[in-house]
Amino acid sequence: MADFEDKVLHELDGIKEYDNAMPGWLMAIWWGSLLFAAVYLMYYALSFGEGTMDSEYRAESQQAAAEVQSYFDAHPLVPPTSAVLLAGAQSPQVLAKGEARFTKTCAPCHGAQAQGLIGPNLTDDRWIHGGQVEQVFQSVVKGWPAKGMPPWGRAIPPDEIAALVSYVRSIQGSNPPNAKAPEGDKVAPEPLPGK
Repeated sequence: MADFEDKVLHELDGIKEYDNAMPGWLMAIWWGSLLFAAVYLMYYALSFGEGTMDSEYRAESQQAAAEVQSYFDAHPLVPPTSAVLLAGAQSPQVLAKGEARFTKTCAPCHGAQAQGLIGPNLTDDRWIHGGQVEQVFQSVVKGWPAKGMPPWGRAIPPDEIAALVSYVRSIQGSNPPNAKAPEGDKVAPEPLPGK
């Protein structure tokens, strides 16, 4: 009993603190985990060479980018001719497809009747980035990110982009109510075939 009482370090208000050594197995686990953490840190976290998670991620990202680029190289986006785009502006099927795509993609910025909201009015004879149908096609495909228009060239199938441009050409001069003020240079619309 005397040995037990000798291990008491502090006593306060009847509460006694004993100085008991930790069991050896618990100390072995503690030192082992510290050693494992140091080795793990050196081997995985501080090693940026081959076989690390970071290098594997970079390699997989480069491979995915190469696959996407090879797809784009095999399926280039070739713009249709002006004649095809203008002819589409007289086809009811093409105009229906173009109107559906315009409503889905373009109306939030250009308005339901293309009268202009955030984006410019598409029904007047003024164009900021060129008003010929091929220029409108390129504007849709490449976008104008600096002005808030995203590039739609890889997000919309090419036939829908052509139908969209044909639809935009067909509504030029429609003068919708509450149209946005004209912006850009005056461009005479290309005549539709047969007119």
